[in-house]
Amino acid sequence: MSVYENVDYDGLLVKMDRKSFVIDVRENHELAATGSIPNIGELENELNLPANVFKDKYKLSKPEKENDEIVFSCARGNRSRRAAEIAFKLNYKKLFNYTGGWAEWSVKYPRS
Repeated sequence: MSVYENVDYDGLLVKMDRKSFVIDVRENHELAATGSIPNIGELENELNLPANVFKDKYKLSKPEKENDEIVFSCARGNRSRRAAEIAFKLNYKKLFNYTGGWAEWSVKYPRS
């Protein structure tokens, strides 16, 4: 059994409609150069923060380990896979890897 489930572009849109957490694990310089999927944060290393610190920093509640879905995204799907594995080790349960990453998102949902 895998610790996460892969989702494609359409699956990501469904997760976003459900208000799942979507976490972009690309480096800050990549985000600055290319942009990001709307309404997501770069939170991979922040999942260990206390809930109150997380909320102060990101202005949203920390994902619940048992109940909240978390989708990880990166440039092409490799770092996001590793991020999902890290989140699993931190006892998060509902984990997803957006396999297309920014490479796919930027083509299918280009900035205007």
